[in-house]
Amino acid sequence: MHHDALFEFHSALPYSSVQLAQILSHCFENYIVPFVVDGETFAGRFTAEDLSLNDSIIVTHQHHPVAVALIARRGQHSRVAALSIRPEMRAKGLGKALMQRIIEAAKARGDRQLSLEVIEGNQAAQALYQQAGLSITRTLLGFHAPLATPAVAKPLQEIDPLALAQQMTAENQRGLPWLIAPESLYKLPGAPRAFTLEQQAFALVIPGAQKCQLRMIYVPPRLRGQGHARCLLQALQSQFAPLALSANVFVPEKVAPFFHHLGWREEALRQLEMAMAIGP
Repeated sequence: MHHDALFEFHSALPYSSVQLAQILSHCFENYIVPFVVDGETFAGRFTAEDLSLNDSIIVTHQHHPVAVALIARRGQHSRVAALSIRPEMRAKGLGKALMQRIIEAAKARGDRQLSLEVIEGNQAAQALYQQAGLSITRTLLGFHAPLATPAVAKPLQEIDPLALAQQMTAENQRGLPWLIAPESLYKLPGAPRAFTLEQQAFALVIPGAQKCQLRMIYVPPRLRGQGHARCLLQALQSQFAPLALSANVFVPEKVAPFFHHLGWREEALRQLEMAMAIGP
């Protein structure tokens, strides 16, 4: 039987954040990493990622949602922000059909690039994306800081997260992973706070109940290699102690030596960023 007879494809536009969160959690059942999200978290998280409901797809089987593909868009670059298929609906060609639709829709919109992230070790998903034409562009890592409370550090100045994003854009900081690109930083969920150490280094953090998440550390190109980032991290650790600092799995592998050098420990989980060029 042809898969299109089994499955109906719909725009995500008529669904609320609460419904989309339920569908996403439902489809991600038995996933490598436990994944459950509520409506409020969904709305906050995917707003920062520039989710396009118009371009996102819900797949139903006998009127029940069985798969979802969330598409985020910035200019002529589309990103698969999430793709999940119900366990009992896998290995029926649905993933392939969904990827085909995503790529065709991106071409029709005039997009030039499609990207996504996949957990390293998720072989089935990786194979699906490679078959669709995407290839690995880089590995993304996570780190957490040593727990030792640092010595008293220099005082930080707090700034508007938007000002940090604008400075990074003005200084042409392109090609960063989607979730730490300047376009994400100022609208992250969970009350992001940005700080600078005398305009020589900048950081954006999200203080939580258990830890303080470091989402960006930025030193203007002309000031690099002078220890400003290290001083800023010490000041942040000092300011937010006893909360430990941690950097989620968005850190490009080429930046890893900086964290290793400071004694930060690498998380076991890694992500692969994958992308494909879409011709006109």
